[in-house]
Amino acid sequence: MAAAQTAPSPAQRASAQLQAGATRFSMTCRVCHGDAGIGGVAPALRGAKFTASYVTDVMRTGRPGTMMPAFAGKFSDAEIAGVARYIVSLQQPTGGPQDTLQGDPAAGERIFFASAANSCHQCHALRGRGGSVGPDLAMRVAALSPREVLDRIIVVPHRRTDRAYSTVQIRTKGGLLLNGIKAGETPDVVHFYDTATLPPILRVIRKDEIVESNVRPRTSVMPADYAARLSLRQLLDLVAFLKSVSTPQPVTLADLIK
Repeated sequence: MAAAQTAPSPAQRASAQLQAGATRFSMTCRVCHGDAGIGGVAPALRGAKFTASYVTDVMRTGRPGTMMPAFAGKFSDAEIAGVARYIVSLQQPTGGPQDTLQGDPAAGERIFFASAANSCHQCHALRGRGGSVGPDLAMRVAALSPREVLDRIIVVPHRRTDRAYSTVQIRTKGGLLLNGIKAGETPDVVHFYDTATLPPILRVIRKDEIVESNVRPRTSVMPADYAARLSLRQLLDLVAFLKSVSTPQPVTLADLIK
């Protein structure tokens, strides 16, 4: 005779729902809201308003006029409830064990200077070491908090664009349409970083070949998917490295989720 199966306890059901919600968040929401909802193309999911009922309502109806879609009819009620439970679990009070996790500047340096085509140093320098497409970041990060470094420098740079590094779109007589950053010019030519590929290519374009040139001040050539490509640990390490050039203070996870 088969042994009777024991029904899962409420705690077990809650744990399973939380795990399922975390998995679905990683598959669906992380691309915009970042690892553990720390923020990315979309806002960070932190604050007292992120109750189960609030998250459930937003997920069902979306946010008209934004990138946030409605998930009613796409996710089941149980799936939405799981994601809501996971997001609520992120709203931990300060002082918990997760807040003491410290960034490793040495590991962040390896990320910044990685050999990958889309690594930071291909465009940016830190104290003169690195590329010259974008600004040297040493002075940029000195007065910023770790959270501001994460937001303004790494994951959502398109929200604040220095006019000196605004995207320029150039159309030539030959039909080429180039997007990038103007590096300088002479009376005859424009020196132009073509950012269609990474690392960017420095092109010299004769002015008599240009039929149209437009500055697009509200756009940025910075990739906007670092929050999705880098883990929370890697983001913490990268911020710790950038801040290490101006302060010896450690950077903790609590500093990033404030």
